[in-house]
Amino acid sequence: MHWLSTALIFLPVAGALAVWILPLRPFAVGSTALLVALAEIALWIDSVARFDFSKPGLQLDQKTNWFSDLNVSYHVGLFGFSLWLVGMTVIVMAAAIGYAFWAGRDKPRAYYGLMLLLTGALVGVFAAQDLLLFYVFWEAMLIPLYVLVGVWGGAGRLRATLMFVIYTMAGSLLMLASIIVLGLSQGTFDMIGSGTNGSSWIFLGFAAAFAVKAPLFPFHGWLPPAYRESSAEVAGVLSGVVSKAAAYGFLRIAISKFPGPVSDFRTPILVLAACGLVYGSLLAFRAPDLRGVIAYSSLAQLGLITFGLFAVNDLGLIGAVL
Repeated sequence: MHWLSTALIFLPVAGALAVWILPLRPFAVGSTALLVALAEIALWIDSVARFDFSKPGLQLDQKTNWFSDLNVSYHVGLFGFSLWLVGMTVIVMAAAIGYAFWAGRDKPRAYYGLMLLLTGALVGVFAAQDLLLFYVFWEAMLIPLYVLVGVWGGAGRLRATLMFVIYTMAGSLLMLASIIVLGLSQGTFDMIGSGTNGSSWIFLGFAAAFAVKAPLFPFHGWLPPAYRESSAEVAGVLSGVVSKAAAYGFLRIAISKFPGPVSDFRTPILVLAACGLVYGSLLAFRAPDLRGVIAYSSLAQLGLITFGLFAVNDLGLIGAVL
C-alpha cells in the first residue's frame, strides 16, 4: 500500500476546498491555487523518483474495500505510461492556472477552485483501478468543464455548453451501463483482478463514451463551439489533457478488456480514425481563427492516436502513448 497516488488525487481537491472556504483576497486566491499546482508537480516528481521502471505492472497502489458483496473498492495506482500521463496533467494544469492568474480571471474563488478540482479528477482518471471509481472520476472531470465553459466562456458559451453536456452525458450513460453489466458479470469491478470479456455490446458502450470525449469523427459536434467559446487556458486543457483521458480509456479498458470485440470492430474504428485525421487536418488548414486551428488539429491528432491504438501492435501502441 502506498499513499502517493491518493495524495496526487486529493492534494488539488483539498486546495479547491481551501480557496472556496478560506476568506482570501483575490490575489491570495490565485497565489494559493498556483502554489497548490506547483506542489502537485513536486509530488509527481517524488512519484517518478520512487517508481521502479525496471518492473512492469502496477505500482504506488492503494486499495481499500468499500462494498465487499459487489467487490467494489477504492483502488488506485499507476503504471509506467499512466505515470507520465499524470505528469502531463499536473504540468499543463499548473501552466493553465498560472496563465489565468496572470490574465486576472473574474470570480477567482470559483474559477481556481474548479481548476484544482479538475486537476484532481483528471489524475483520478489515470490512477483509478476500479471501474466504478474510474466512472466517478470521469464524471468529476466533466462537471468543472461544464461550468468553466458555461460561465467564463465567450458570447456563445451557453450553446457550446449545452452541446458539450448533451454529447458527453449520452456517452457517460452508455459507459455507466457497460460498467455495471461488466462488473456484475465478472463478480468484481476491479480492473486488476478481472479478466477479459467477449461482449460486443459492452465494448461498444465503452467505445462510444471514449469516442465522444476524444472526440472521434463523426462524434465531434461539440468540439468547435467548446474550443472557440472557452477561455484560452481551458481550451488548452481540453486539447492537451482531457482528450488524452479518452485515449487512455481506449487503451486501459476497451483494448485490454475486450480483445475479441476489438478484433471484430477494429476495421471500422480505423476507418473513422483515418477520416478524422484527414477531415480534421483539412479543416484546420481552412480555419479562420486560432481556436478553430486548435479544435480541428486536436480532432486530427486524436484520429492519429486512435489509429495507433487500434493497430494493436507494439509499434502502434508505443506511438500512441508517446
